Amino acid sequence: MTKGGLGMAAAWRPWLAVPLVAIGGCVDAIGWLRLQELFVSFMSGTSTMFAVALAGGEAARAVELGLVVALFAAGALAGAVLGRLAGRWRGPAVLALVAALLLAAWGLPWVGGELPPAAWAMVPAMGALNLALPGVGGITFVTGALTRFAEALVAALAGAGPHAAWASQLAAWGALVGGAVLGALLDARAGDDAVAVPALAAALAALLAGLARLWPR
Repeated sequence: MTKGGLGMAAAWRPWLAVPLVAIGGCVDAIGWLRLQELFVSFMSGTSTMFAVALAGGEAARAVELGLVVALFAAGALAGAVLGRLAGRWRGPAVLALVAALLLAAWGLPWVGGELPPAAWAMVPAMGALNLALPGVGGITFVTGALTRFAEALVAALAGAGPHAAWASQLAAWGALVGGAVLGALLDARAGDDAVAVPALAAALAALLAGLARLWPR
């Protein structure tokens, strides 16, 4: 690929992350509602709740939250290893892993144990999702998107940066909120089957990413 092509690919990458952010928001809302107020993709919030549980001497809650953080990290590690092994097929491979884990969560119970069985598949799926796109600072870390939006907007107004660079960051925040709204609605209407929708969305994203790799440049 030419240098111009590389620059264009880098410019489009934040926009490619937007639908993946929506998937993350959808899964996070479902996880929060079905797993007794557990964030499955927002590890800053989970880590804060873990610290509060430790400070309050809530051992069972601390173990539960600690497992969530560990599973997320394990999923991210699996995504990183798979992405490196897959090379230029990193996106399709990692998204296929995300879809497989979410489909596994769909078939697992939502109650039982220190952490419900469904969470053991759902949480690492979100960790892996963050490794689907190289050069994007985390798919589910939308706090960063808001700060990058502010920085890019000021740069654009000052004439020191692209005029539309801030738009993709704002779109990422909107995608998280929209995805979470969808997740809450799915949970209310489909119950245990709600996670099937983001699972199928991840599978579709993997298919489209694979087709994009086959498309002649």
